[in-house]
Amino acid sequence: MSGIPEFSDNNLFLQMVNITKVFPGVTALKNVDFEVKYGEVHALVGENGAGKSTLIKILGGLFRPDAGEIILEKKKVVFTSTSQSQQNKIAVIYQEFNLVPDLSVAENIFIGREPKIPGRLFINWKKMNADAKKILDRLDISLDPRRYVSDLSVAERQMVEIAKALSLYAKMIIMDEPTATLTEKEVIKLFEIIKELKKQDVAIIYISHRLEEAFKLSDRITVLRDGEKIGTKLTPHTTQDDIVSMMVGKVVKDYFGGEKTAVDIKKTVMEIRDYSIADHVYDINFSLHEGEILGFAGVLGSGIHHLLRSIYGASPKTSGNIIFENKPVTIKSTRDAIKLGIGFVTEDRKGEGLLFDMSVMQNLTIIIIKTLTFFKGLFVKARNEKQVFSGMSRDLDIKFANLNQRIIFLSGGNQQKVIIGRTLLSNCKVLILLEPTRGIDVGAKAEIHRIMKELANRGISIILSSSELPELVNLTDRCLVLYKGRTVAEFNRQNMEEEKLVAAQIGQSFSTGNNKAQDANKV
Repeated sequence: MSGIPEFSDNNLFLQMVNITKVFPGVTALKNVDFEVKYGEVHALVGENGAGKSTLIKILGGLFRPDAGEIILEKKKVVFTSTSQSQQNKIAVIYQEFNLVPDLSVAENIFIGREPKIPGRLFINWKKMNADAKKILDRLDISLDPRRYVSDLSVAERQMVEIAKALSLYAKMIIMDEPTATLTEKEVIKLFEIIKELKKQDVAIIYISHRLEEAFKLSDRITVLRDGEKIGTKLTPHTTQDDIVSMMVGKVVKDYFGGEKTAVDIKKTVMEIRDYSIADHVYDINFSLHEGEILGFAGVLGSGIHHLLRSIYGASPKTSGNIIFENKPVTIKSTRDAIKLGIGFVTEDRKGEGLLFDMSVMQNLTIIIIKTLTFFKGLFVKARNEKQVFSGMSRDLDIKFANLNQRIIFLSGGNQQKVIIGRTLLSNCKVLILLEPTRGIDVGAKAEIHRIMKELANRGISIILSSSELPELVNLTDRCLVLYKGRTVAEFNRQNMEEEKLVAAQIGQSFSTGNNKAQDANKV
């Protein structure tokens, strides 16, 4: 398929008419209509809580709608279980993979449907491995079907999920945030597979917070907001601005946060000299200026996260020096970094950033809780804690029901604001942000972008590591590219482009204006 697909009732695979779901604990759907065609990539987008997950769980047989009809290949169907959905050739690949780590690739692909030796109860291992290999070959995936899933990368596990879907002879595959944890190279491979599935007339529902992916892949885009369908657009006939406006219910005037003050390169806050971490990074050198947003780009294995976590004191260096405010410093722990004025926001919001059993206020104020106590730290000055929280939540526009609301019930964007606010309470002069907008919706991303620029304009220096190239291009003053642990390129606002960042990240030789990068494979 190419260009704008010509859709007709003859190639209609699925219709959902007046779907309503009001079960407590999930986003209510209100008379949602939705359809998918054979050989179509239909992007489903919306902010967190828009109803996307509820809709796909209805299609996957996890939820039953309270009202409405599901029409599959012109026949009305009712799914009361996931197996019924699968029997009707629908496969859902959730963000959290449904694989058994201690089983092989082939066993996971055919789990519960293992071929048996004729006349016996034993599994026909030879046939199962051969059949798995055929499916993997169809996807052009070089993967041994006998390998254990526990030994696979995230990208390889996702390919196994897709192979499992094809083993069901799925006519429709639903992909929920499929690129959230993939490198740029792995994303390219996934896109190739999706295009191949289109050619084979597989219908695909593609859910992503990354609008550039929806525009790159899809034929149509449907927007949900607050459980309602806002509209469906032919992708070539709409723009990202139109889709964002539909998602948030208003025009987002500046997605990347407005104007930013020019950086004074004479005011150097921090220098990293000849910094190395065994097996991860080698001889890294860079400077960070007051009010600068310095970007870092690189694929998995580039060493960026090891480098930034080490600068924060979370892991040791092998050699090198840190100059902070013109003085050599030693950072052996995160406490040392915080005392200097270095703040850190982890990319693992759920695993490392949040205390889910605590309230919104407790999560934000915990970093300075000692300063808010009395009687040898046994009691907290409640009024002072509320004042601190109210000021920061107002500055960052954190939305919450009440002070004691558990943070687990906040949206991803508001959770991220709490983590940033907590870090700022330590009076940091340098703020390190690892993937700050991963997994949050468009409106929340725009808010985080605004906050970053406002902080930079106040003189706080920011180090931003992001896999979303538009963020690096539009937010940073400079961007360093790491490949296999070494700096291979540096861009400024004048010569930074997404294509150049991609080339540098995968070690491709190139030259741009006053910047000439080495061939990274020779470094």
